[in-house]
Amino acid sequence: MPSLFRFLFVLGVLVALAYGAMFALVVFVEPEPRPMTVTIPADRLNPVRITVPAPPPVETDEANTETAQ
Repeated sequence: MPSLFRFLFVLGVLVALAYGAMFALVVFVEPEPRPMTVTIPADRLNPVRITVPAPPPVETDEANTETAQ
């Protein structure tokens, strides 16, 4: 049982050190704002849309017989 307490104590100390380091980073480090440039390809701005043309109307014998009369 003493080895379990020792393990948990060491683990707690390590966790406390990690949280202390994170807290120190939050408090003492100030981020520097700087401009950011992102290049966007032209084909993403104006994509070319490819449309499939409609098929031509199919002529049937009924249409030919009506126009012939």
